[in-house]
Amino acid sequence: MTTTLGRRRVNGFRRTSAGIELRLPQLESTLLTELLEQVEGLLQPPPVDDPLEALVGLRDTAPPPPEDPAVARLLPDPYPDDPMASGDYRRRRTDDALARRRDAARRVLAAVPAPGTVLVLDDESAQDWLTVLNDLRLVLGTRLGLTDDESTEELDRLVPDDPRAPVAAVYNFLTELLDELTRTML
Repeated sequence: MTTTLGRRRVNGFRRTSAGIELRLPQLESTLLTELLEQVEGLLQPPPVDDPLEALVGLRDTAPPPPEDPAVARLLPDPYPDDPMASGDYRRRRTDDALARRRDAARRVLAAVPAPGTVLVLDDESAQDWLTVLNDLRLVLGTRLGLTDDESTEELDRLVPDDPRAPVAAVYNFLTELLDELTRTML
């Protein structure tokens, strides 16, 4: 299999008797580390003005919907036609949802294997990797303006000097890695 980064893949996820193993070459290890650091920054909760609310962890008022489209993609509105229900949902769930994603990103970031080393994942850590790789894809897909299959297929037709080409290559790499992990987990 050839990666979207142009090299033959001898690394990645595979199931062994020890569990799910992950090997990454230098470029992919560095790339994942940088992406995870960036997405962790996106996953910060909206500020809380009331110290009691911050201490208790339950907001009295709903935070506004995320301004960043990538964060909004990670926290979809379950009630787009009901502003009251949407606000109540954000009030009760936003901080927790962001914290779960941020914690998973931190665990994955701490576990990214150095080049030449093997990381063995248990079921829980494999689930973290699945969540985080999907989150990274959603963020990049939003940045690329992907909205449907047609816009996603357009990525394969980008010319090399298109400014979106490097981001599309990373998106395709993450897609391949996520697919590989998903198949390995079955």
